[in-house]
Amino acid sequence: MDRRTFLRTTGVAGVAGLAGCSTPFDPVSTPESSNGSGSAPTDGSGAGNESTGELTETPEAPQTRSGAALTGVYPGSEELDATLSAYSNWISKKPAVVVLFVDALAEPSATRGFVNDALTQVWNAGHVPLISWQPLVNNGQTPEAVERRIADGDYDDQIQAWATALDDWAHPRGGQTRGRRFYFRPAHEMNGNWFPWSAVDSTRVSASTDSPGTAEDYVSMWRHVHRMFGNTDLDETNVQWMWSPNADEPSNSVRAEQYYPGDEFVDWVGLDGFNFGGSQEYDNDSRSNWRSPRGIFGSMLQRVRDLTDKPVALAEFASSSVPESGDGHQPQQKAQWIQDVFDYVAENDIKMACWFNVDQEGQDESDWAVFGGARGTSQVTIDGTQYPVYEAYNRSVSGSDYLGALPNYPPLLTDDEFAGDF
Repeated sequence: MDRRTFLRTTGVAGVAGLAGCSTPFDPVSTPESSNGSGSAPTDGSGAGNESTGELTETPEAPQTRSGAALTGVYPGSEELDATLSAYSNWISKKPAVVVLFVDALAEPSATRGFVNDALTQVWNAGHVPLISWQPLVNNGQTPEAVERRIADGDYDDQIQAWATALDDWAHPRGGQTRGRRFYFRPAHEMNGNWFPWSAVDSTRVSASTDSPGTAEDYVSMWRHVHRMFGNTDLDETNVQWMWSPNADEPSNSVRAEQYYPGDEFVDWVGLDGFNFGGSQEYDNDSRSNWRSPRGIFGSMLQRVRDLTDKPVALAEFASSSVPESGDGHQPQQKAQWIQDVFDYVAENDIKMACWFNVDQEGQDESDWAVFGGARGTSQVTIDGTQYPVYEAYNRSVSGSDYLGALPNYPPLLTDDEFAGDF
């Protein structure tokens, strides 16, 4: 299964396994908000006196930290509660950001379930969620021009359900205490040719409503969703919008710049890029070779920096351990790449780095994991379970240069850290 197919099939279902994550803060407990079992709701929305049910103010924000980047991870879809706990134990901090994928055009009830369950559980585990909002219909019948359909209002019921559910989630106590926050990444990797929202050149589009969408349709879609969210109480302290092209751009695709919605509608730029090494064989494609971080990200990073001054994230990135076709797995070479990529992040003022920590087999896949995958440079035992790990990753992110979530501050990051201003 290739990575894109994998993500399409692990949307809502893929994050349901988060139940059971621990809550980092004492929630507010009131008779009205009791969950019926006598215990407080695990919403993580702020501190409270559990015996009296009184709301207490969110503590004064700590000073914004200096550092290279926020730490982040996509932990996969299996046993996420245990994986996140063990992963955090291993790097001695809670990653600031946890990446989630969700099929966005399901029934509103599925939206509410994702927000109330999975999203809340990630927050309660002490991480800011990054929602990869995939405009896919969950029956597999996503229209090829889904971006135009969204822009035209055909999915307004679903989008309104998202806006309302996320607004409610971000303000669980109304204006009485600081709410929750999340990153929102709609329709990522649009400059590829593998998702329905990947456009074709507008000169090739007929007047038919069934014809593929264009980059102009994509921009209209993004702005339409943004405006609908703007009719809620969500603000920049609750949601940061991430526009996320792929670092590798097929030669016959529409260039990333044509999809840019404009600075008014974007807070972050997120780049996706993978070092396939010799794990794949592509005809006349640089992805068949071992590439440095600069070789993967350098060109697109310069292009987006020419386009906007918004903070940049590596929203999905990882490396195979297969240097050349036929060489087999060489974990030490992957370990060197890990060190190199975090040097690259620091040297290029990249403000967030989310490792894609999942091993998969098949097209566009390899042994991406740095924790708990098929191999590593060493092993660690956490709570009686042994995990293969790459110590180069631990050395890179466990220090103070890479920022985890703030353990004693209910919003998890300062407003400036959340916005990439540090």
